[in-house]
Amino acid sequence: MAIRPNRFPLELAMSIKKGSLAQPILISICLLTIAAEAFSAKRPWQLEDNFKIKRISELEISPDGQELIFVTSETDLTSARNVATLWSYYPKKGEFKTRLKIEGSIDSLRWSPEGTKIAFFASEKGELSLWVMNRDGQDKKKLINLERSNAYIGMRGNELCWSPDGKKLAYNAAGPAHYDHTPSPLNPPTGNKVMVVERIGYKAFYYYSDMRRTYVYIIPAEGGKPEQVSFGDYDYHSISWSPDGRWIACVSNRTGKDEFNHNNDICLLSPQGKKLVQLTKTIGPEYMPLWSIDGQEIAYLGRVRDKRSKESDAEFPKIYVIPAKGGQPINLTEPLDQWSQAIRWSHDSQQVYFTAQNKGRVCLYAAPRQGGKVSPLIEEYGQVGSYAVGPEGDIYYVYQDFTHPAEIYHLDVRTQVKKKLTQFNQEMVETIEMIEPERFVAKSIDGWEIEGWLMKPYDFKKGRRYPLILSIHGGPHAQYGYSLSPFFQYLAANGYAVMFTNPRGSSGYGQKFSDGCVGDLGGGDYQDIMACVDYVLKNYDFIDSKRLGVTGGSYGGYMTNWVITHTNRFKAAVSVASISNLISDWADANPDWFESDGGFMPFENYEKAWSMSPLKYVAKCQTPTLFIHGAWDFCVNLGEAEQMFVALRKLGISTVLAIYPNEGHGLRQPEHVLDYYQRALAWFNKYLQ
Repeated sequence: MAIRPNRFPLELAMSIKKGSLAQPILISICLLTIAAEAFSAKRPWQLEDNFKIKRISELEISPDGQELIFVTSETDLTSARNVATLWSYYPKKGEFKTRLKIEGSIDSLRWSPEGTKIAFFASEKGELSLWVMNRDGQDKKKLINLERSNAYIGMRGNELCWSPDGKKLAYNAAGPAHYDHTPSPLNPPTGNKVMVVERIGYKAFYYYSDMRRTYVYIIPAEGGKPEQVSFGDYDYHSISWSPDGRWIACVSNRTGKDEFNHNNDICLLSPQGKKLVQLTKTIGPEYMPLWSIDGQEIAYLGRVRDKRSKESDAEFPKIYVIPAKGGQPINLTEPLDQWSQAIRWSHDSQQVYFTAQNKGRVCLYAAPRQGGKVSPLIEEYGQVGSYAVGPEGDIYYVYQDFTHPAEIYHLDVRTQVKKKLTQFNQEMVETIEMIEPERFVAKSIDGWEIEGWLMKPYDFKKGRRYPLILSIHGGPHAQYGYSLSPFFQYLAANGYAVMFTNPRGSSGYGQKFSDGCVGDLGGGDYQDIMACVDYVLKNYDFIDSKRLGVTGGSYGGYMTNWVITHTNRFKAAVSVASISNLISDWADANPDWFESDGGFMPFENYEKAWSMSPLKYVAKCQTPTLFIHGAWDFCVNLGEAEQMFVALRKLGISTVLAIYPNEGHGLRQPEHVLDYYQRALAWFNKYLQ
């Protein structure tokens, strides 16, 4: 809440007998105190603050450990464009230096093995290019303009890597247009713009896929003609060059049926493109291979469930290590039972570092390469993002929590001392009253414990009652947790209490919990959410039970639709990118999602698919609902929102459908994000204030 000057001491000072020596001294002290308190008073979160946050990514430490490079990104509201800045930090001097600033994006920062050059991708004015520059920032050279296929590939890893001698770069780029499968090629031979679809997968998140394959190319680091080294009707991505230079590890689906499965395997590709060795042969997908520093083993993320089988989307990725010569992989993270991600080898190849989702947190761990006890390195109440491991084992990492936007920190693994290095978002912390959520745990059906958080409204006053907004996350295999949410802060700043929970199906609580909603969408997950609502209403007397609102996006939108068709306790809803009909959504958008989380294909059991569809129960809905949807959302088709909207209109329920042009699954354009925030708030204000 806002800090207010305490005027009682001043009144006391004024009551002291006039002429007393104590009076002017006490008055002076009180006036200074009031001035300091007034100066330190913080304002509420404002709409534009969402775009003042500097996002930090791409941490990479030089081979000698003397220079950390990274990228900050922010939104320029004037131009409505992203601005990316490449930075250097020098640990010994404690100094920062700006390397490059563009309107666009910078990613895939890579140090050359000897540490004299930096390679990266830059996207500016719609053009994607591969660049190399000297360590001193001089002689920045564009090697090539390239194209990436927009065909969907999940869990991509590295798309750029150096040869161990520093003379070449391998990168991923799109191959030639695949005219047999391309519904809308950029330059069709006949000029015919008719889309002819022969394969599933022609829709991605916000575009028609070009269905072009992703290949591996090699180009001289000094510039020259690139050489394609992978071929055929397969994708090759997530690349890592072996320390001896003989192989490039990559991920490729070799089944010839990637239209119907996600059975990606780890493969070794010769840099000459003449040989391919398939290292893994599992029914589940593998991702993100990374060679050990000594070249003896490859670490990677993997799943063992068949993509088309029940529960496969819910499965946690685990970290495996496999001998580079082939053999039985070792599961390093089985004891942890958490969703693992972001692999890095230690400087001596004896450990694999990784992050994992853990009860709303994202923590950093280390696992011995031969298996054994997993050790926590950073297990605080926040979330670790990008990180880099130095040659002496020092770790640089991005970290945020509920009330502190991301900054870079340093962990000395020898002393376990952590130090904050950057202040990119410090002004926001010092001037904005960011509301700290309070954690709670509610008991649901079957005795399952469900974790949630409650934010009080800005300028909270005891004795007053406030409206409550329930927010439901997407996924469902994702988690709310210890990171700053601009939308929640915006709602709290405008007089709302905000609650958010992790019902069964959420990641971060073990495999059994993640599997909990599979084949039971709208069942136990709904019971968990409502158990949390009941808990909050029982234990927090400042919530007005007659002024409840609900919102969520994607799966959270599906659950929002489910909530409003199963209870009339909520007096307003904002449903974002939502599913209403699981039968139509299965074919219109993402067949794999329902087959994994529903557990079957709708035509195998129409009655069950319809019973899990909110639209079946729409006649029971009495909740005024605003639908938010991207016109080009191909992950959840616009028709899903339209079905609910039309039904509510026919039923005489207050409803509005806001369609955002050139937007897909989630809003990206700043003007649309601003509109969504304002429109959602206005809707809740209309029915809850």
